[in-house]
Amino acid sequence: MSTIANTNNSDHHQTGGIEWFLSGAIAEGERMRETPIGRKQLRVGRSIKCDLQLLWSTISGQHADFITTEQGVLVRDLGSTNGTFVNGNRISEDTYLSNEDIIQIGNAEFRLGCRPIADGRLSATRQFNLLPSRLVGFESLVQGIGLTPFYQPIVMLKDTSLVGFEVLARSELPEFPGPREMFEIAQQIGQEDHLSQACRAAGVEQATGMPVNTTLFLNTHPAELLGTGLMESLETLRKSIPDQFLSLEIHEAAVTDLYAMAELRKKLSDLNIGLAYDDFGAGQARLLDLVEVPPDILKFDMSLVRDLHKASQKHYKMIEALVKLVRELGISPLAEGIEKPAEASVCLEAGFELAQGFNFGRPNANWQKYVESN
Repeated sequence: MSTIANTNNSDHHQTGGIEWFLSGAIAEGERMRETPIGRKQLRVGRSIKCDLQLLWSTISGQHADFITTEQGVLVRDLGSTNGTFVNGNRISEDTYLSNEDIIQIGNAEFRLGCRPIADGRLSATRQFNLLPSRLVGFESLVQGIGLTPFYQPIVMLKDTSLVGFEVLARSELPEFPGPREMFEIAQQIGQEDHLSQACRAAGVEQATGMPVNTTLFLNTHPAELLGTGLMESLETLRKSIPDQFLSLEIHEAAVTDLYAMAELRKKLSDLNIGLAYDDFGAGQARLLDLVEVPPDILKFDMSLVRDLHKASQKHYKMIEALVKLVRELGISPLAEGIEKPAEASVCLEAGFELAQGFNFGRPNANWQKYVESN
């Protein structure tokens, strides 16, 4: 009998009440699909006799078995030419798998997933617009590898003095040239919260040495507000930088549960972390929420202030009235997307206290240069 190995320190999942499945493509250029393991043994390989036929030239006729036991799911290489890898390590013996492990079979890549059977089964032909080679790259991002945070300055509008930096997600990996591509794949495999946490952690790590009175504005993903991982990740970050000024940005559209937001506000206060609502006015402007759970900073969406110096009198008066209301509530209004000196000037006249945009500095990985020049 083969020796049973485990590829990491986490316990593998029990099979009772759990449906296991593989997410991956069966041929080069194909979209991903989910294939339930759903049996005692699932054989994969290039042969038509296999339970899952993989149309890659680098895969042996009968390449590997996925075997369900009472303890979980294990993978067994069948003496293949190009090998079977789990999380980048070639296996030579039966190896138990954990949820979200990545299995490479020749050039094919799969992610192991599981869910309670009560959640319902998905069709084996459910497809994703996701090439298999991106799986390993995404796994690297979640582990913080390949993430290069960019920092965009936020300034006091009256004198352009530096207040802090918004931390923006960027990647060195060619598969993910921007945050849209990164979070698209994250959404497809239900990893938005993990990616968001990794982006914040990378942003804080690369900010080592930043003046502690400079505020780091950290972004969130709406999916994080549904679980407990957000506060856990923030507690970890706070322990790593106990003296750094921090502010958490939450998209205005995600502010839907006032009770939950009030609880979040209290927990952030306990951690000495500020709260900012982002993109105010991009969707439904919830003025009542501002009264019930006021943030420290309200970031007006660029659509409201773009070319404000050219706007109609009615538009200007509306913005001026909103800014006045916000300030009366003890909230600092921030104008986003300021690209021209004329926009900055009229925003100052309208009562904005803070601003960010290309007029003051573009996002850049080198925050030190901006600090030194100010």
